[in-house]
Amino acid sequence: MLAWKQSGGVWEPTESLPLADRGFRYGMSVFETITVVAGRPLFCEEHLDRLRRAVASCGAELSPLPEFDFSSLWTGLLRFYVTAGPGAPGDAFLGNIYALFDLAEVGWNLPSLRVGSCAAPYLPRPGGWKSGNYWQNIDALEWARRAGCDEALVFNPAGMLVGAAMANVFLQIDGTWMTPALETGARDGAVRSWVMTRFGAGEGILDSRDVARCSAAFFTNSRVGIRSVRELDGRPLLELATDIQQNYFDDIFAA
Repeated sequence: MLAWKQSGGVWEPTESLPLADRGFRYGMSVFETITVVAGRPLFCEEHLDRLRRAVASCGAELSPLPEFDFSSLWTGLLRFYVTAGPGAPGDAFLGNIYALFDLAEVGWNLPSLRVGSCAAPYLPRPGGWKSGNYWQNIDALEWARRAGCDEALVFNPAGMLVGAAMANVFLQIDGTWMTPALETGARDGAVRSWVMTRFGAGEGILDSRDVARCSAAFFTNSRVGIRSVRELDGRPLLELATDIQQNYFDDIFAA
């Protein structure tokens, strides 16, 4: 892993997060993940816009980021974290900025998945932004693996579908691609937004009945791009996302 902290308008290499930072102590941080393909970032401005809005929802303003030299990286994931900084739990969100890069497999047509519905209620953060506290997500993912699945669908306490443990989800219902609305707690993902704009997918309030009657499904996030679901709650699904995957490759991944 490579890591930097914004300091005085430049990126300074760093090896640790200060123990006094509330991002470490309480998970008080927000982040965005940018896929980097051979030194080229995907959806960079879209992710930074979401990061600005997430920081604003914490009562702070994201300071202008120094220019980042993506060309010095290879293929992997770059995460921008903005932490609360030191202080008491109720103190103002200070907005310390870090960048972390990991070499990672990224893709656009990775193998399809077996998915199960997790019964444990999921308490999402408001606004669709990503918090540094991912314990619930990891719990759901571990449940899926114990159940012999690759991923888990999660539902908020009202029974509304939120997404997957580590991704957004689209279901094909009556011939239309649908994804959970942001008001359910779904992540405001850049790839999710691209699918909705490019293919006219809708968003709405979905629940377990919609999961049970969908004919196909796929996940989206920065790392996997578009990833099909081949089995959902033990039921085989059609794999109908091939055209979406190819368009993602042509328009975004290989552009």
